[in-house]
Amino acid sequence: MPYDDDEEQELSLIDIFSILWRRKWAIFFLTFVFGTIATIYAFTSPFIYRAECRILPQQGGGGIASAFGGLAAFAGLSATATQGQMMIGVIKGDTVVDAIIDKFNLMEEFSLDIRLDARRRTLRNLEADEDSKSGIVSIAYLSKDPKKAADIANEFVAELQKQLWTISFNDAQAKRRFFQAQLDLAQQELSEAEEAMMNYQQSSGVVALEAQTRTILESIARLKSQIAAKNIEISSLSSYTHRDNPRLKLARTQLEAMNKELHNLEEEQRRTSRGRNDGLLSGDAMLSIGQVPEFSLEYQRYYRKLRAANAKYDSLLRQYETARLSEASDISTISIIDRATPPDWKYKPKRAQIMMIGTMAGFALGVFLAFLAAHLAALKESREAQEYYDD
Repeated sequence: MPYDDDEEQELSLIDIFSILWRRKWAIFFLTFVFGTIATIYAFTSPFIYRAECRILPQQGGGGIASAFGGLAAFAGLSATATQGQMMIGVIKGDTVVDAIIDKFNLMEEFSLDIRLDARRRTLRNLEADEDSKSGIVSIAYLSKDPKKAADIANEFVAELQKQLWTISFNDAQAKRRFFQAQLDLAQQELSEAEEAMMNYQQSSGVVALEAQTRTILESIARLKSQIAAKNIEISSLSSYTHRDNPRLKLARTQLEAMNKELHNLEEEQRRTSRGRNDGLLSGDAMLSIGQVPEFSLEYQRYYRKLRAANAKYDSLLRQYETARLSEASDISTISIIDRATPPDWKYKPKRAQIMMIGTMAGFALGVFLAFLAAHLAALKESREAQEYYDD
């Protein structure tokens, strides 16, 4: 009967045991060799120590909000990243890593001449992670020297504080410079408005208005000053935040509402003026001039400009003082929960685990080779049997 190559053959437990038993010494040899190599590696590898420092981002506060306003872009993260993720991004940045390399002479320790390789080696020894529930950030460093591991972990935190403070300070400084420039312009506008008002009073003799007209003017001037202040706030936010910043969106919404209110007031004044003057309007269209003399209308215009300039100046002065105080303050952006201390236990190598993995790998390789050899032998017998029946 000829040999059928297509005949399905299944290995029973007895066949499997037979294959393994016939090659038991090869399996034992590979298991022994791999186990021995793993044991030698486990006992000759130097001890690696892990020192960990735990920190917590401060929640709220002007300093932290200011620091993280531009931190996402600095660290290469999205605007939706958490504070802990932003901190980890800063820690792994070249500025912080280079400071660590230089302070602890890691290029010499690693025997490296290229800084990029030293950065990669340092980052391999660095472990930084954020607890998604508590928001606590853990910063750990691995080293053969337990004291050095603790020193480097703590230095990472110190460099992080410096970097965040620098970002916060630069942000506050940019705000202060912006408001200072705007304040200088507002002061010049106020001086010009005061001088124009004084010249008109001297030339016309008009020094006061009716209480009702003054109230209207003050209301209009107040609204215009608020619009001017809001425009300045939007310009300020646009200079150091991204377009999707929630504060910037809110400020634009508020400005739109103010402009709408001013437009409604102008329309109401136009209707009032048409009703009282049979359609005759002044060029300003913001005042109801039904019974106001022409010279008084000029006074009102000067007075309105003076009030608006004064309100704008006061608003900018307050914002400038706030920015100046923020720049001068010592901004702390993180709280240290646990400082890293030299560990008294090794982190790796895990000898028992290495020995077990090595032994199991040798046994698995031996079993695989045993079945491979059995399969090759079966193929050889199949070819020989086929040739026999063919002859």
